[in-house]
Amino acid sequence: MQHKTRMSFNHYLHTVAQANRLSQAMGEAFNYSPELQQSFYELVGEQADFLKQINQVSVSAQLGQKLGLGVSSPIASRTNTDDEERQTRYVGDLQADDYHCVQTNYDTHLKYSLLDSWSHLVDFATVYANQLAKQVARDRLMIGWNGEQAATVTDRVANPLLQDVNVGWIAKTVQQQPHRMMGYDSNSQANTDTYKLGEGGKYQSLDSLVFDMISNLLDPWHQEAEGLVVMVGREIWTHHGMTLLNNSNLPTERNALATWFAAKTVAGLPCIRPPYLPSRAVIVTSYDNLSLYHQLGSLRRTILDNPKRDRVEEYLSENEAYVVEDYGKFAGVRSGAILLKDDSGTWG
Repeated sequence: MQHKTRMSFNHYLHTVAQANRLSQAMGEAFNYSPELQQSFYELVGEQADFLKQINQVSVSAQLGQKLGLGVSSPIASRTNTDDEERQTRYVGDLQADDYHCVQTNYDTHLKYSLLDSWSHLVDFATVYANQLAKQVARDRLMIGWNGEQAATVTDRVANPLLQDVNVGWIAKTVQQQPHRMMGYDSNSQANTDTYKLGEGGKYQSLDSLVFDMISNLLDPWHQEAEGLVVMVGREIWTHHGMTLLNNSNLPTERNALATWFAAKTVAGLPCIRPPYLPSRAVIVTSYDNLSLYHQLGSLRRTILDNPKRDRVEEYLSENEAYVVEDYGKFAGVRSGAILLKDDSGTWG
């Protein structure tokens, strides 16, 4: 590490130590205070727009009942009080669904050579912190969409999309209410059902598929809810755009293409492509129906200077859980169940 880099890095360490009321930040494990933990969420959120849209919830207990944010069913009613008392209704999700914040390690290192390249920057500390936050944000999105289990020991070679780090939103829905996801049996196992999407298929367009999902998978009171968003994977996004472009000689398709480029809407709803959503997945829900729970006091960090490897090592961990607040407001199609037609006209 160059002298100028060392000076900038030491100043950064001093700032971290002051913020956490430490005598020094190097070589000692420390917990973030609730205020700094919240600041960390905001910093990570700045690295991924999707994380800024969903709920970031601080919980005191590692294990408990999900909060059930939002309203899961109507509450308006009328009672003849001459015969019986009025009864209140719980506005959350009545189905028992525990959350479990499991420890997730975000351990990384930065080579001296990379730090040296930042040494001339006035905002060295900001660049350093953002580099760490960017990877945490990337991993959280990967886990949220692809996580299937929380293994005691993870294997990044066998699970390159972090499928074994935690249970993500799709897997939680499959486990709890598989009837919300096309392509799964009632026992939460993937079945052999397929859904051809495109001309000649079961669904002529992405719009018709989404209309069917809304009508048959969402609870009736959520089908017209504000805030619903269509979330699609990369292949579905590309296929939809190319289909409209290739058929743009037809008046209806020209209008649809203009709408797609201007507003990115499907079935009258905003359509987005979240990072790391499986490439052929289609999800209909709202941002505020997806949550990431963080256990207060569980954010821990250790910074080590390792000259034997010419690098600075960061050991960061936090207890986290991925939560779908209301399964009745979540509809999806298993990525592997959607078939698309290739240039030769073959479904696959």
